[in-house]
Amino acid sequence: MVYQMANPWTQTGRTIEIEKAVAEIYARYFARGPKWVAKHLPQRQEMSQYGATVSAETKEMLLGDFGVESFIEDYALWATYATGESTSTGQIYTQWVSDETRHSRALWYCLVDSALYTQQQVDEYYHECSEDVWSFERQTGYEPTPARGAAYAIAQERQTKRNYQSLQKRVWEEYGSPQDSNEKPVYPAIAGVCRTLATDEGFHEGVFREITRAYLRFWPDKALQAMWEVYEKYRMPIVKLPNAEAFIAAVLSTGIDSARAVITEVLNPTYAGFGLESRAAVKRAARESWDLPEGAVLQMGDDLPDYISEGAIPYKMNSDGSLVPVATTNGNSNAVSADRRR
Repeated sequence: MVYQMANPWTQTGRTIEIEKAVAEIYARYFARGPKWVAKHLPQRQEMSQYGATVSAETKEMLLGDFGVESFIEDYALWATYATGESTSTGQIYTQWVSDETRHSRALWYCLVDSALYTQQQVDEYYHECSEDVWSFERQTGYEPTPARGAAYAIAQERQTKRNYQSLQKRVWEEYGSPQDSNEKPVYPAIAGVCRTLATDEGFHEGVFREITRAYLRFWPDKALQAMWEVYEKYRMPIVKLPNAEAFIAAVLSTGIDSARAVITEVLNPTYAGFGLESRAAVKRAARESWDLPEGAVLQMGDDLPDYISEGAIPYKMNSDGSLVPVATTNGNSNAVSADRRR
């Protein structure tokens, strides 16, 4: 892909720099990303053996997770808006939608192959789910943009990863905690599929974190405001599930998820991934970003990186969310000079 030249600190220049960064992220994503097909998962051959050991609560949670994943077409529509005019961002979301479609199909096989539900029951459940429509606006209160979409996806993917990890452990225990000859845990059937899904979600979390970091570097006010907007009242996808009451009851009674866990194990680590110590720090950073001068960029790390070129005004973000100008060699907080870059 060829990129035009522009002053990197104009709106056009920032967009070009982000586009280049996202293109590099996509290249790594495509090269190293998950490559499996739900129909050919080896764990399918083991499911009939273990299906009878799955508890009623776990059945409800697996069915509910399938329901949440079944809204992939709505997520795909959101992704087209979140892409904006960025070709590279569009490539990432296309790959992401493909991955999430696999997840829905994998859970379908878990439910049917394990004889937890009949094919007809699962298909009817899917049809009932499709009568609702998920939207980014309903979810967050804001229109989708590339910056908001990436920031929201970090937390959402992290929470989904945590949920699948918890389900993996729970199903493994219901299977009798199987081990190999070296007494190491083995994860057959649904437990193994949950492990695969958790790995995928963790990979996605990392991709969207990299995209948000690109926005933080080149367009810090847009990134920080997007982060606050989607994290202020963050929650998992708001969808209408046919088994919503039983699903929520199962989640709460088993401790798979809780409001406290969302804060301590999802949002706080998400903030920490950007060097921020708390929700209040995110809010402060977003508030202070409104006053950043034209040409401001965030210095990520202790040393002045290559992406901070002549004419940029570097700022450092402290853990409490305060944004502090980085002093030049003469002690002044000015735009980076040509002499400093030599």
